[in-house]
Amino acid sequence: MYDGELRTTVVLGSVHFAQHVFRILPPLLPVLALSLGYPLWQLGALVSLYFAGSGFGQAPMGVLADRHDRRLIVPPSVAAMGVGYLVVAAAPRLTDPAAVALVVAGEPLTGGFLVMGAGSLVAGLGASAVHPCGYPLVVANAPPEREGRALGGWGSAAKLGDAAAPLAVAGLVLVAAWHEVFLLFGAVGLCYGAALAPALSAGVVDTRPGGRRAAEAGDPADAVPADRQDYVYPFVALLVFFVARAFSEKGLKSFLPTFLVTAYGYTLVVGEFTLPAESLADVYFTAVFLVAAVTTLVTGWLVDRYDPRAVLVAVFAAATGTLVVLATGRLSPVALLAVLAALGAANWGWVPARDAITSDVAPPAREGRTFGYLHTVSHLFSAVAPVGIGAVAGATSLRESFLVLAAAMVVAVAAVAALFSERVYRSPGADPE
Repeated sequence: MYDGELRTTVVLGSVHFAQHVFRILPPLLPVLALSLGYPLWQLGALVSLYFAGSGFGQAPMGVLADRHDRRLIVPPSVAAMGVGYLVVAAAPRLTDPAAVALVVAGEPLTGGFLVMGAGSLVAGLGASAVHPCGYPLVVANAPPEREGRALGGWGSAAKLGDAAAPLAVAGLVLVAAWHEVFLLFGAVGLCYGAALAPALSAGVVDTRPGGRRAAEAGDPADAVPADRQDYVYPFVALLVFFVARAFSEKGLKSFLPTFLVTAYGYTLVVGEFTLPAESLADVYFTAVFLVAAVTTLVTGWLVDRYDPRAVLVAVFAAATGTLVVLATGRLSPVALLAVLAALGAANWGWVPARDAITSDVAPPAREGRTFGYLHTVSHLFSAVAPVGIGAVAGATSLRESFLVLAAAMVVAVAAVAALFSERVYRSPGADPE
């Protein structure tokens, strides 16, 4: 790997890592519940506001990313993540945390909750620029023969961020109050955003929009290809995949720790020390993403050698089968850990294949908004998954609700498999009819 390519990988990977490690609200909810006494629905609303900002913001950010240099978009957006958390940290000082400021449908909302909600929304809006800007930047700055590995590094950085967020919170809450944790992350976000500005302006990373790069290379491509098999049909197939995948992924993320506690309830005893089932489930959950971080790199290597459609179908089909085993099996502690490792590898390690397909489908002038639209739909649709899966689990069991998630994954596999049909998708290099 050349020095410039390594620097590009580090800079862009750090942006994706930061976006995911900044998802600290879910692991902080137990601390906020004890400290603030807000009802659970309000605490959940803080998380929803963050992901609403992230979801709604990605489509318009994709449009901006196709029109303007990405170095003008990414640093301010990362800094906005920090500003949002600084607002959350300032909530106890800006208003009386116990004073009711508003009543909605009979529910009292305190000033502190409203300020924290506003800060969460701003942080989410800041995070919304990372995907529509980042994916095209990774592809544009990678040699064609190493595109899969570049996407693998980008995806691996995100999984490391997913694993680091709960660990960072677990350590920080031992020495700091909840608002001090937000203050620290807010300050880091501001400083990191400021550092990104010169890093992306140094000429090492090509930050131009795809349409401008194509025009300067003497290849002004149409915004939307006339043949629907070149963009419209494969975009719809990818949309189905993103939606089905979003449903299964958010449902699994929301209930996997609870499933491990209720379905298995294993504890770890070392001498006189006992790790309770709830804590062991969190350890297992972190391990899932650490395995995914490594597997993502391997998948990137495979994408550089094989058709990304075949890679995605194979890996995601394996994820579906692994989830069925988890939902229906009666596993020993060792077997459970092995199945969870396989689930982490297969269910979260395929991302470079998906992103390579999306990059192939997206015209240069629409690459940012293509990623933005797909991620916006997936973020917004996934919001119903925890509610729906929770309802199924309440009526039946978590095991049966996990089979519903597996059914959604079958739909996602079928959507990608449809891309092998030339009636749906004419892959790059294929001869036109």
